[in-house]
Amino acid sequence: MGHERGTKRGRVQESGYMARPNHQSYFGPYRLVRPQTPVLGLDRWVVLDEHNNTNHVLYRFAPAHDIAERRRLFGAMHSLSRVNHPHLLKLESLSFDDHNRLCVITPYTGNQDGLVTLKELLAKRDGKLGSVEAIRCLAHLLEASQSGTDASIHHGAINTDEILVDRSGRVQIELYGMSNAMRHQEVSADRIADEVRSIVRIGYIMLVGLEPDADRVAPSRLVRKLDRLWDRWFAIGLDPVDGFVDAAQALRALPIHDNATEALAQHPTLRPQVHLGSMLRRRFRTAGTKARTE
Repeated sequence: MGHERGTKRGRVQESGYMARPNHQSYFGPYRLVRPQTPVLGLDRWVVLDEHNNTNHVLYRFAPAHDIAERRRLFGAMHSLSRVNHPHLLKLESLSFDDHNRLCVITPYTGNQDGLVTLKELLAKRDGKLGSVEAIRCLAHLLEASQSGTDASIHHGAINTDEILVDRSGRVQIELYGMSNAMRHQEVSADRIADEVRSIVRIGYIMLVGLEPDADRVAPSRLVRKLDRLWDRWFAIGLDPVDGFVDAAQALRALPIHDNATEALAQHPTLRPQVHLGSMLRRRFRTAGTKARTE
């Protein structure tokens, strides 16, 4: 397999990628089975561990021929492995191949057709999930974000195409914190708040099926039997100035908790959300004005 350099949590394996006599491509014990759409500039493959007969995903960086650059890449990715949470994609191993490409192995979360993202799942579900499923997913994403904050790691704004959904419906944020780790960006209050607000946005989309724009509809108007405390929670969470400062604060105020009313009362009064009737009247007035001027 070539020269290896050991570490406490993983190995830098500088010659692990090779071709077998049958011309199939391998990386150590992993046989490259099927390419997936690249993500964050990385090649992405479904691989088979032939020792254990289990599927995994291989993320492969561009070649890094400078020793210092290889150490920097490995150190940045190794730092992310400190966060171990059920809703963050686990980094199982890190090593370099024959071509000086850092290769990251993670569990395979997809089905027989490939990896599934929350964006793809929502598209199949007419843009939203059931209220119980959406609220559970929202709580899981906030818990994952808080685990990153506790480890002094942050991801920044998260999109639905960065969230993987496994066969049992569990969500995991893909390569959490990688982009910021590569740029050596320090954790800041603004970036943490941006991350939380992006998760609140995803929660609104999952629950309501609409983007939370300036004329957003109060969720209780569209989701049957939804507690009106959710209107307040989303109004705070989507506010770019007076929103939740971190995921822990957002979690404490989730209306699924008994103390949610008290937690929400600690925030200043915000601009009221636009309700469905007023939103439709405003849009009809705008359309009528445009028609008269044309």
